[in-house]
Amino acid sequence: MTLHFTDLDAALEHLLGRLPPALRVAAPLALGKPHRLLNALYARIEADPARPLHLYTALSLDPPAPGSGLKALPAAIMARHFGEDFPRLAYVQAMKRDALPAHVAVEEFYLQSGALLDSCQVQRRYASLNYTHVANALAQRGLHMIVQKVAREPGGERLSFSCNSDLTQDTVDAHLARGLPRPLLVAEVDPQLPWLGGSALAPEDFFDVVIDLPGPHPRLFGLPRQPVDDADYAIGLYASALVRDGGTLQIGIGTLADALCHALVLRHTDNARYRQLLGALDPQLESHPAVRESGGMEPFAIGLYGCSEMINEGFKHLVETGVIRRKVVDDAALMRRLAEGSANLGD
Repeated sequence: MTLHFTDLDAALEHLLGRLPPALRVAAPLALGKPHRLLNALYARIEADPARPLHLYTALSLDPPAPGSGLKALPAAIMARHFGEDFPRLAYVQAMKRDALPAHVAVEEFYLQSGALLDSCQVQRRYASLNYTHVANALAQRGLHMIVQKVAREPGGERLSFSCNSDLTQDTVDAHLARGLPRPLLVAEVDPQLPWLGGSALAPEDFFDVVIDLPGPHPRLFGLPRQPVDDADYAIGLYASALVRDGGTLQIGIGTLADALCHALVLRHTDNARYRQLLGALDPQLESHPAVRESGGMEPFAIGLYGCSEMINEGFKHLVETGVIRRKVVDDAALMRRLAEGSANLGD
């Protein structure tokens, strides 16, 4: 039976009472991490060598700190961007100083770029893992608990993983496939996480514990966005002509992804202007063999299927403007019929 808590200390007391003294805990990468719960757990075990903790995670996001020069302006910008009350991860602050106690180990398979280069503890514990191998690697370690932020359906009761739904569920399946006990699953509800449906949905009883803390809730980590320069825009325009209508688009984050999204939206919503810009770059581009074989310059009649582990503003804009609208189902025979035009998902 799922237990519900609105008090963090009470929830932590319950969890520690159910778990063994030596803990192996996993948390999703990036926004999926429940910072307040992890901070409370770390505070409880930091000075207690009788409770060793091994934390498996990735991309422990931490806002940058102003340098030793002009501090007032950067500090004000950071407060506006991240919020005054952003809960920095306590174990990250310790790792930056190489000050994790001997009974605490943090193993990450993906790091915030350049943020922890000077930490020997971080570099020695780094796990070189492909994303698709993470679930099995965690099962090899035999987790006791997985902690995860979730979103609650607006006006409803259902929960959504929102972030990293594949890793959490696949990790549970990998444990069961090895004959291991199912890890204790703990969800912390965050009303600021985006609500996502489909395979991201999870019945409430999937979790052993659901923590729903009263507000106000700290702001989510804000991803700084760099300006897109002329070279990025040009690359995005060229790349957009290599995208075939009815195909699949996989994008990440950064200025090149932003430029590509802008170009694809322009191709679909203002095709004359799009062709004018590409013509200025290369008047012969439309007849280029790579464009004729793999891409195109026309608006999207079928639309694209979007595939991304990170849904950024550009990806969202592609959905809103109708560029990403092709549906895909986990059925090869049906997908062949859809491609041939002999089936319709709306039927």
